[in-house]
Amino acid sequence: MNRIDIADIERQARQMRADEMRRLSGIMAERTGLYFRLLGRTLTSLAKLLNETLRPLFSWNPQRLHHR
Repeated sequence: MNRIDIADIERQARQMRADEMRRLSGIMAERTGLYFRLLGRTLTSLAKLLNETLRPLFSWNPQRLHHR
């Protein structure tokens, strides 16, 4: 019968846990990066929309009507 090396099993378990934590950390970092890129693009689109909507309100000059 083979001898059970508890210390080796514990070491392997700790290594497997550390590997899994690194894998999950990488996935979370990737998803967080994607989330912030999407958020940035959304905010950029919103800023462009506000610019297009508000620009005519602030560029109107009533004095142009009187100089004709």
